[in-house]
Parts: sequence; C-alpha cells; structure tokens
Amino acid sequence: MIVDDLGFAPLDDVGAQLLFRFVAAAYERRSLGVASHWPFESWGRFLPEHTTAVALLDRLLHHSVTVVTSGDSYRMKEARARGGVPPATQ
Repeated sequence: MIVDDLGFAPLDDVGAQLLFRFVAAAYERRSLGVASHWPFESWGRFLPEHTTAVALLDRLLHHSVTVVTSGDSYRMKEARARGGVPPATQ
C-alpha cells in the first residue's frame, strides 16, 4: 500500500488515530510506502499528539528502507522548462 503526501494537511485526533490503526494493522504484515515532504522530526506539526508521531515512526522505520530526496519536484522543473516559474534562489 502507498500513502502519498502524508502531512499535506494536518490531521485531527480521529484522523491521526485512523492513520495509526492503519499503520499498526500493516506493521510486519504488509509493505507500506509512505511519501511526505516533512522530515521525521517535524511529524508533530501535522499530527495532533507527539506520542502518536513517535509510535507511527517507530513502526514505519522498523525494517524500513528510507530514501531522502532534495531539490525541486518534477512538476517545478517542468514549469521552469516552460518558462512559467523563476529559478529558486539559495
């Protein structure tokens, strides 16, 4: 199963509990792919409870392969190639 854009919008208590139940049910039983623009240490920004973030990460990172990317998204690169977005400044 793939969860894309996790953290795009903050979760309320019910959403966080449902996400935790989903991850816990899949833990060591199913493969999960999770994509998020948030670094792990910032997951408390979109989850209402720090303990929920820690428990989720504990299950997600156990037996995991983590891929961290940086740079512009493919959509941003395409927009720049069309001349629609100015280059990022550093």
